[in-house]
Amino acid sequence: MRHHRIRPGARIHKNSLGVLATVLLLVWPRTVTGAPVADVVNTYPWAAFANHGFMRPSSRLGSYEQLWYAPITLSPMAAGAQSVPWVPKGDEGIGGAALFTTTIVPQAGAQPVAVAWMNQQQASTQIYAGTTQPGGSWPYQAPIPSSRFPTLLAAFEGGFQFSATSGGFYQAGRYGSPLHNGDASLVEYDNGTVNIGAWGSEVSMTSSVQSVRQNLTLLVDHGEVTPQASIAPLVTWGYSLGNLVSTWRSGIGVTANHNLVWVGGPGLSPAELGAVLVHAGAIEGMQLDINPDWVNFATYTDTTPSGIVGTNLLSSMIFPPVHYLGPFWRDFVAVFLR
Repeated sequence: MRHHRIRPGARIHKNSLGVLATVLLLVWPRTVTGAPVADVVNTYPWAAFANHGFMRPSSRLGSYEQLWYAPITLSPMAAGAQSVPWVPKGDEGIGGAALFTTTIVPQAGAQPVAVAWMNQQQASTQIYAGTTQPGGSWPYQAPIPSSRFPTLLAAFEGGFQFSATSGGFYQAGRYGSPLHNGDASLVEYDNGTVNIGAWGSEVSMTSSVQSVRQNLTLLVDHGEVTPQASIAPLVTWGYSLGNLVSTWRSGIGVTANHNLVWVGGPGLSPAELGAVLVHAGAIEGMQLDINPDWVNFATYTDTTPSGIVGTNLLSSMIFPPVHYLGPFWRDFVAVFLR
């Protein structure tokens, strides 16, 4: 497929101006009024029309450009730190990568934490039940079937165990645990997109809701870290090993452009986790899990001769990437190239 560019200084016929304006309006990232600066850069004028139709050689080889939107470079949070460029991860479609990762230092002297950015126009999300959490049999349940390996981009952990919190679980018309008004909710729709908000006010049940995973209360709301992030952190956000406020934590957020950002790593208080989510562009966000065993995000590629290969975002993450490909007992979230 050949893509035509407009050369600098070239004359454009007046009848083409309306068409060009319409195209740009259709594909330029939409933002929410009053929301933070957009989290994406438009890498190609009609990126939205470069729909995924087949796998292509990786743009990391330098032979192909990124046509789909890509995340903006994150400015440093800690004094003296350097910006770390985003790296595309996972298999790519005709428009490039839909998943990018980086690391960021939350404050001076802290260890780097991982950040993942997922393009919801080009990647779909599926909430999976574990083999025993929340219990019972579900349409989407561990393990991820091998038939989905060719488009699997990533997988990451869900929330607290259901015995430890009131968080709810819903999938395909059934409740594994009741949904509670006000709880932070990761809501998956039948088109493969997800949204995050407080249940009953910002998000609610509709005919298009496929799955819901609740955990605690919102950590980020309307682009700001909630005041509760610093109030009784162990009681509100979970008792950690050794009762440490700063420990391994992870969270998921949605940006003004409806993309997803995941943050996780060591030495994070609830307030620091929320701050990194906001820094990465989240306008709504929730904590997922805590403690070294349970904070995990793995990326996958299925284009190697040996088949699917997974890599953790941080080498210090304990569970190997293959645990999402087997009968894992806890719920999790998987991301696929559309």
